Amino acid sequence: MHGGLALAAVFISALAESLALVGTVLPGSTVVFAGGMLIGLKAIDPWAVSVAAVTGAILGDGISYRLGRRYKHAICAMWPIRNHPELMVRGQAYFVAHGGKSVFLGRFFGPLRAIVPIIAGMSGMPAGQFLAMNVLSAFVWAAAHLIPGALFGASLQLAGAVSARLVALVGLIVVGLWLIAQVIHLVVRVGWPYVRLLQQRIVTHAQGRSGWLARLVLPLVDPARRESVSLLVAATLLIGGAWLFLGVVEDVVTRDTLVNVDQTIYETLQATRTGWFDDVMIVITELGSAYVVIPVVAIGALWLAIVRRWQTLAYWIAAVVFAELLVIALKYGLERARPQTRYELVDPYSFPSGHAATSIVVYGFLAFLLAHGKPGWQKIVLALPAAGIAVLVAFSRVYLGAHWFSDVVASIGLGLAWIGLLCIAYINHVKERPLRALPMLVVVFATMTFFGAAYGHRYHERDVARYAKPVMERTLTLDGWKDGEWQTLPAARSEVRGQREEPFAIQWVATADNIARVLEASQWHVPPAWKSSAALLWFAPATPLAELPVLPKFHQGQPPALTFVRAVDPHHRLVVRLWHAAEIRDSASSDSTPLWIGFVTAERAGTEFGLVATARTTPDAAMPLRAFEEAIRGAHTTSRQQMRNGTPVLMVW
Repeated sequence: MHGGLALAAVFISALAESLALVGTVLPGSTVVFAGGMLIGLKAIDPWAVSVAAVTGAILGDGISYRLGRRYKHAICAMWPIRNHPELMVRGQAYFVAHGGKSVFLGRFFGPLRAIVPIIAGMSGMPAGQFLAMNVLSAFVWAAAHLIPGALFGASLQLAGAVSARLVALVGLIVVGLWLIAQVIHLVVRVGWPYVRLLQQRIVTHAQGRSGWLARLVLPLVDPARRESVSLLVAATLLIGGAWLFLGVVEDVVTRDTLVNVDQTIYETLQATRTGWFDDVMIVITELGSAYVVIPVVAIGALWLAIVRRWQTLAYWIAAVVFAELLVIALKYGLERARPQTRYELVDPYSFPSGHAATSIVVYGFLAFLLAHGKPGWQKIVLALPAAGIAVLVAFSRVYLGAHWFSDVVASIGLGLAWIGLLCIAYINHVKERPLRALPMLVVVFATMTFFGAAYGHRYHERDVARYAKPVMERTLTLDGWKDGEWQTLPAARSEVRGQREEPFAIQWVATADNIARVLEASQWHVPPAWKSSAALLWFAPATPLAELPVLPKFHQGQPPALTFVRAVDPHHRLVVRLWHAAEIRDSASSDSTPLWIGFVTAERAGTEFGLVATARTTPDAAMPLRAFEEAIRGAHTTSRQQMRNGTPVLMVW
């Protein structure tokens, strides 16, 4: 709606990105990437956005260069540069190391992009050489942000055509990851210095005392100990996790605000569920199931026994057994009911989440055992995958409706507190040499993969039914349907919170086999199933339209149960998509026949940026419906057309 403002935002962001120190705090790259997304969404002219990004980048570096050339070293005493002398030192060292190339390279490296042009001006770099590097880097920088943004925007448009829920889920995941990154950044930048300060105060206070409490606390926080950082992190996990768990328990018991938040999050996630993403989340949640966790624990215990780490083996078994017993005790002590799901038949109580708590303890404590005694970077490398698995399992439990949000938050707090306590005890009492991380990691990963795949292969369909979103099954009579009840069925494909998409122009009472027989007799056929080889055809622009996979499109998070396609010519095809909406019961018997609702669309072949083959839905809805009606006329079916809010609806039986 405001393309001019979008262009101005891209221009100003690209310019400010290279200004002295402004670029260190302004997310210019993000704004330019967003400009690329608008290109992919076909909301703005690509050439205009490109010119705005390149021009802004050139001017930004040029202004910084002129400032450095005019004020020389006096600029170091100016605000805000005087408040960040370390950046000038880094920029000068980088310029000395790379010379003129630093103008090109520096644009792609964080704070350096706003410092190197100033250093180039201060150093007397020839204006012609700077201009050449500036212009070249501006074109490459703009392309490096606009092209990925355009592809992402085009993928969002494609995902939106399939299901707005997919876009909403992508948005939720992106925002969630961003929030997690911001929290981690805040903890590291702001929280950790306060923890260090508190550590110093505790040490100073404890050194002047002789009681048992001082003797207990001082070894845990004394910075003179080699393991002081690990002990401090473990103590933080213990205190923070316990505070989080007890706070959630209090809210759940007293039915405080968090309980209302639970309901809101549950309804939001249920409104964004899709069949495909359900499959992904079920696979993830299986990683926290007993069928996968028990083999992982067993193989870990066997490995520790083979290498004769008996104390570590005892801690490993105790960690898992106590966590599981505590979860069971809390579930049957609090007896909190689950959300409305078939999973309550397996386990009626939800607080806390056994999957989430066990995943945090097993994978988290395993990461600690493998990282203990290793350099700091190895600890991070081992901790991140463990944290990732635990977070994904916890999210999957909420997404699938098996647990409330507070259930998994309490489980995270409980798991972190238990791991923190275990780590403190292990560091102080186990003197075994550090484990070799790679062999045990390979064995555990292979075990998790094998048993996860075996369990999924055998029980995935059962779990799909177990975690299925509750639906209301409707039953109508044929006469009632024909006499007006057809108007009570959904009028259009709907997505997030009832957003209307294509109108449902077809209602058909028949079995799936009869529908297939009627349509196949009129040259309609079932499109090929989605496979990796078929999906690759999208990346071959010359692929004929008839060979491209058919996008399923989703209604209430579910793909169509029946899809048929018919080629019109090499560049056009018709696609009919049908969903099961109700059952038509025979009044004379107990038999019933499925009632399907759906629509038929025309698709046109095209390409995206000349790189990706596409099948675009045309806006004409009348022609496809006429062609569909002609195809089924007289084929052992009865049909009549009705009008609903100005839209034709073809009734077939």
